[in-house]
Amino acid sequence: MGKNYSEIDLYRFSHNAQPVAKSCDANNNGKLEENEYNKFLSIWQSKTSKNTNPLLMQLHIKTLQGLAKEIAEYCDKDEYKGVLTESELQNFLDICEKEQVKNPIKIGTSIKTILTGEENEKLKPKKEYKEKPEKFINTYTTKTQLKLFENWLKLDIINYKGSDKFFHAVGNYEGMEVGKENIVKIICKGQDEDKRKNSPRATGDYTEDMYANWLGREFAKMYPDETPQELFKDLAPKGFDIEESKKPAVKLFIENAIDKDGWTTKKIKQYIGYFKEKYVLIRFLKETLNIE
Repeated sequence: MGKNYSEIDLYRFSHNAQPVAKSCDANNNGKLEENEYNKFLSIWQSKTSKNTNPLLMQLHIKTLQGLAKEIAEYCDKDEYKGVLTESELQNFLDICEKEQVKNPIKIGTSIKTILTGEENEKLKPKKEYKEKPEKFINTYTTKTQLKLFENWLKLDIINYKGSDKFFHAVGNYEGMEVGKENIVKIICKGQDEDKRKNSPRATGDYTEDMYANWLGREFAKMYPDETPQELFKDLAPKGFDIEESKKPAVKLFIENAIDKDGWTTKKIKQYIGYFKEKYVLIRFLKETLNIE
């Protein structure tokens, strides 16, 4: 961010930086263009340290341990020392995947600490995560697909701008509860590749999606007996209803159908319409018939 500037949506800023960013959005289009961003940066740096990154999705290296910490320190090349952002995060995730890094995050670490560096909350694991055995692989695959699909439905029904990183993390956590890690990763990677090809956005935004997925899986292994919506509340934008997000997708759908005339018909047409897109149909068939 900064040197390789591109338009940036307001909801990608941290909770502390968002009010400043919003005040610089002169045309009220929900994003900062280059001149607006330069104004924001001038104000932000005058109020905080020049080395304080204003993005929400960042990783404070001090929350890592072992090989993961060494990799993060190697990847930390921009002016924000001790924190990984955007391209650094992508490099970090790629190397961790290649090296098959285990237990990267210090036990007790919260999402807020990872994102902000603040250490005002300590989490305690209640039980040990148990990897699923291979013999029920088809059952795990089906359950994972259904859980991730329900999570996507909730994201679509609630439709709260800026909540996608929260749902990415929650969905991966819930996928780990019913399936195996490699299944969750394969499905989410396929969905990400589709989005990259068919709905272009800033590269950093895709990286942050993958980072949220990674956090969801790692926290599922660290704290397997928690409520994911509470674990990841600091990924949600201001004003987002955490309690509503805990409701089953069917209940959310029914509630919206009652309150909004014509909403059900519109949504059904929308969902059926997705399968007219060739890439969606191909991915659906691939995941359903042969996850590998």
